[in-house]
Amino acid sequence: MRGLLLLISTLAVLAVTSRSQITRTVGRLQEVFAWKQITFNINGNDITQDRYGDDDLDMTRDKRQAGSVFFNNDDDDAVRNWNQTSQNKRNNRPNNRPRPMWGPTTSSTTTPTPSDEAGRFFIQYNNLPMGVERVDNRLFITLPRRRYGIPSTLNYLDLTRDSNTRSPGLRPYPNLRDSRALTSVYRTRADSCNRLWMVDTGLLEIPNDRQQVRQPAVVVYDLRTDRQILRYELKSTDIIAANTPTGLASITLDIVDDCANTFAYIPDLATYGLIVYSLRDNDSWRLTHNYFSFNPIAGNLRLAGQRFQWSDGIFSVTLTEPRGGCSSAYFHAMVGTHEFSVSSCVLRNRTASQDPNFWSQFSEVGDRGANSQSTMHGYHAGTRVVFFADIGRDAISCWNTAAALTPAAVEILAKDSTRLSYPSDLHVTGDEVWVMANSLPTWAYSRLDTNEYNFFIYKANVQDLISGTVCAGRGRVRVNTRTGTDKEENNNTTTT
Repeated sequence: MRGLLLLISTLAVLAVTSRSQITRTVGRLQEVFAWKQITFNINGNDITQDRYGDDDLDMTRDKRQAGSVFFNNDDDDAVRNWNQTSQNKRNNRPNNRPRPMWGPTTSSTTTPTPSDEAGRFFIQYNNLPMGVERVDNRLFITLPRRRYGIPSTLNYLDLTRDSNTRSPGLRPYPNLRDSRALTSVYRTRADSCNRLWMVDTGLLEIPNDRQQVRQPAVVVYDLRTDRQILRYELKSTDIIAANTPTGLASITLDIVDDCANTFAYIPDLATYGLIVYSLRDNDSWRLTHNYFSFNPIAGNLRLAGQRFQWSDGIFSVTLTEPRGGCSSAYFHAMVGTHEFSVSSCVLRNRTASQDPNFWSQFSEVGDRGANSQSTMHGYHAGTRVVFFADIGRDAISCWNTAAALTPAAVEILAKDSTRLSYPSDLHVTGDEVWVMANSLPTWAYSRLDTNEYNFFIYKANVQDLISGTVCAGRGRVRVNTRTGTDKEENNNTTTT
């Protein structure tokens, strides 16, 4: 009987484990982390609930000025002092029972008191993760300041220490004190020279209280020393309107010959341009083209049960491997289903737009198909496959660039209306694809259920993702010359 009970117990554990594994994957994507709401780990202290500036931490630091999101110079000492005070209090409590480290809290709300930024350190509901990127054993996660109460816009997780929990607390990068150097960052990208690049929009995107705190800038950190090594403020000719900073949501890097000769391509989805920055020349210029705009036919969206119109233009740029010194730069508007391309050599030429043939050097690559509106995309050189983060389909899809881009050449690799709701970032690093899904439409237009998981990070091996699909090249896409429709030969793939 005891053996039978042990067998039943073992089978039950295996069944639970099996169910857990099933729920932790979407298609061939493996969940790495997930959060109901974002939490922080600051100097070893877990911040898990709303935290205001009118609690006992303010006794050890000057109150911040309204409209500022930056700490005072003595904040690290203040945090340490407050932590030591809290530790002494804990040591004096009966049985040393633990309690939250960060003082009085209230339930999460988007309209807390006090009514300005001065007293708001952490408003949990307002923290929406947007970007994700793995660099060695660190996972960088960005939280743009679109509401009050974001402790740090650039954060990281240590994959060697934080992988033992599903929902670890984010750590400000490089630390709480130095994180004040950044106002608002949407996404980061690292290069092969151990540098982490981003655009700091300098903007607090608080509804009804927008504040341009600093000039938008290209910012670079040395990942070996965790120090900021560059802050290049974009010129007035780059920032052509008051709403331009809201559109500086991604950055793509192009290293030519050596680390000193690096170009950064910055899409402007709000006012429809592409800003190019040259590290060697420490200069920038802005390019315009009709292909940078949005497609109004694709602007009626229904995501997560919400209906709305968006008008986001050029959103993402991804580069192929260089041939003859130039790469193909694939790009698309988020509100649109077409892909376009241009040679990176055209983008690097600051006078290219003065050429009468400038407009003709951009090409339409093809159409990905209905509801294929995409945020980010990434190119994998080993397979020549581009991966897309499809917000219109709550999916991750792929296209092999060796084939013409048609709807039949695009395959959905993972799809889920809840766990892939608004894939906000996708990045190919080495032979891995990393994805962030953040439920943005629900957060922006409705209300997240904070009892359920809302934010997800996934990863997958490239070969595992495309194995057996049209993107692996097992089927050939041809066009029916009589009807103009697409048909794939020798393809029995079913969508996951």
